[in-house]
Amino acid sequence: MRLTIFLIFFLFMGCAIKSNKDSVIIKPLKRVALVIGNKDYKVLKKLKNPINDAEAMKDVLEDLGFDTTLALNVGYKNFNRLLKEFRLKIDNNTIVFFYFAGHANTLQRNSSEAYLAMIEEEGNVSLVSLYRLYETFIKSNARYNIVAIDACRNYQKSDNEALVSRGANWREVIFDEGNVLKPNILLDNNYSSTFPPSTLISYATMHNQKAYDRGVNDPLHSPYAKALINHLADEEIPIEVVFKRVRSDLIKELKGKQINLEESSLEKNLWLQPKRGEVSVNAAF
Repeated sequence: MRLTIFLIFFLFMGCAIKSNKDSVIIKPLKRVALVIGNKDYKVLKKLKNPINDAEAMKDVLEDLGFDTTLALNVGYKNFNRLLKEFRLKIDNNTIVFFYFAGHANTLQRNSSEAYLAMIEEEGNVSLVSLYRLYETFIKSNARYNIVAIDACRNYQKSDNEALVSRGANWREVIFDEGNVLKPNILLDNNYSSTFPPSTLISYATMHNQKAYDRGVNDPLHSPYAKALINHLADEEIPIEVVFKRVRSDLIKELKGKQINLEESSLEKNLWLQPKRGEVSVNAAF
């Protein structure tokens, strides 16, 4: 009888140990990031802080465990090369973070399609649709994508803020009087507008707003970058709450002149600094 009880107890404990052992075998989510800071424009107005912002963002992301690639003053060909190399690091168990600081704008009034300005030889620019990123994310099939675009989303600018915003009067730069694209401007927009799954995109501004290049409280960073640097590593909050805290900081500093806006297809809460008491490698619940 005692032997029977012992054997039953032993089998039960063995199953329990196996169950507990299995429960902690959780494959960690990889973290990879691409950070771009474009500053040295020639045909567009000069910017002061994109490189400062990109370098600071790289440091924060690396502290959060991201394998981070930093690229400065990137041209069109280099941008595409970076995206191809980036995709090689990504699988379906990866958190992706992409950050861009520099000039951007829309090309048509009331359009929601943003174009990122890349720096070419002799100061020329190429304009790459944000949908290029959409295509990359869809093809790479990452588990989660987080995008932060620290640039303008307006169609026209006001002259009195030309030195402090990250936008440009694209009609002056790109088109002649007949609205014909100038030959020294490369326009890359042959991509689908399909929004990628499991993705959050944060724009530094609402639609038709300018993104400030220098902050009131910190002239070495843009207000959006400074707020994101301050809050990205906040513990025990989902990524959506991180960007709400960024929004709160922007509203306080700029009195509503710039308000970040997010679009999301995330289906779960995502923590970059997981909740205490949860398994540390399981960053999404």
